[in-house]
Amino acid sequence: MSKKRLLHERLAALVSTLRHGEMIFIADAGSGTSSASLVPLNPDVEIIDVAIHTGCPTVDQLLPVLWEVGDFEAAFVTENMRQANPPMRELVQGLTGPDHIHELRYLPEFYDLRNRCKAFIQTGDYGVHSNVILVAGYPSPPIPVEWMTNPNWFEELRKAQSKKD
Repeated sequence: MSKKRLLHERLAALVSTLRHGEMIFIADAGSGTSSASLVPLNPDVEIIDVAIHTGCPTVDQLLPVLWEVGDFEAAFVTENMRQANPPMRELVQGLTGPDHIHELRYLPEFYDLRNRCKAFIQTGDYGVHSNVILVAGYPSPPIPVEWMTNPNWFEELRKAQSKKD
């Protein structure tokens, strides 16, 4: 079997330009993106809608392809996925390995992190708790989760270091 390649022009461009630590959000069809949504998406996050019809493509169809063609080192999922969608949780952990899958509370942490993603990829999936955030990177020591979830981590690190000096 030959290596997959992305035929979707915008997805291919996105994956090829991701750099270490940048994130993409792979969403089910129910994830709202407008300012009228229950939890609005930051307007700075690019939206790429790949949905064709209800259930096509699904997150579990798209995720392995992105993982194969891109350079990803970790993923974030919701704590709810473990019970609400065990097959999706197993798929993500099968790709990342057990040390590189991180769970966050659905609200507000997971949705806050969604707003720091480079792109929001909307699928036609109607699965329960099937959303996944992929973290670009390469085999290296894991990026500390607090760096990914706290937008002020770098400033806090600077302050802590200046107090030591």
